[in-house]
Amino acid sequence: MKKYSFLVLAVVILGIIIYITFVIALIKITLGLILLAVAVIFLWLLWQKIKEKAKEKF
Repeated sequence: MKKYSFLVLAVVILGIIIYITFVIALIKITLGLILLAVAVIFLWLLWQKIKEKAKEKF
């Protein structure tokens, strides 16, 4: 009985570690996608300003 309880405890702890790792990875991916979206918007606005300046100059 003691062997089985140790095995079950080890499996539960391993499952918790894998779950926490997955959640942390998911949070990092989500933050990365948010930062990517912000960068795309910023670069698009910058491109629009540069394009307007280029039209005025040439």
